Amino acid sequence: ERIYLLGATHEELSGGEWTHVVHAHLGGLPPKLDLAAEKAMSQALIDGVGLLTSAHDLSDGGLAQTMVESCLRNDIGATIRLGDDAFLSLFSESASRCLVTVKAQDADALAALARSHGVPLTLLGETGGAALVVDGHFEVSLAELREAWSSTLPTALS
Repeated sequence: ERIYLLGATHEELSGGEWTHVVHAHLGGLPPKLDLAAEKAMSQALIDGVGLLTSAHDLSDGGLAQTMVESCLRNDIGATIRLGDDAFLSLFSESASRCLVTVKAQDADALAALARSHGVPLTLLGETGGAALVVDGHFEVSLAELREAWSSTLPTALS
């Protein structure tokens, strides 16, 4: 299936999970909320019922966290390609964004749906395989992701 990002990514890293985990910093401004953009994306998702094969919001941890959760949900890997600033693409916590998948033959219908609601749409990649691959940057097996995911809480509590 094809993987798309609905919505726009902005340089909004302050106050997010990345700054909290890496820099122990909780200050800064939260991502801006554009209610019109949120409404448009929500309506696109509602109208996409039957077309979309999956949908997952982007929030804490941004695209990086959402990709991990999505891959581990059904044990299906993915390969994605990011723009010039992979770090920003992976960790921005901009509001009004959703990761969606459609069957390859439904790509044009999704593009028309996004256009009709004025929602930015970006092709990221495809599902499949046994790893999460960010082309040109890294590859992590689903087994390794699952181990890291499931050991976090027990490690923190020990």
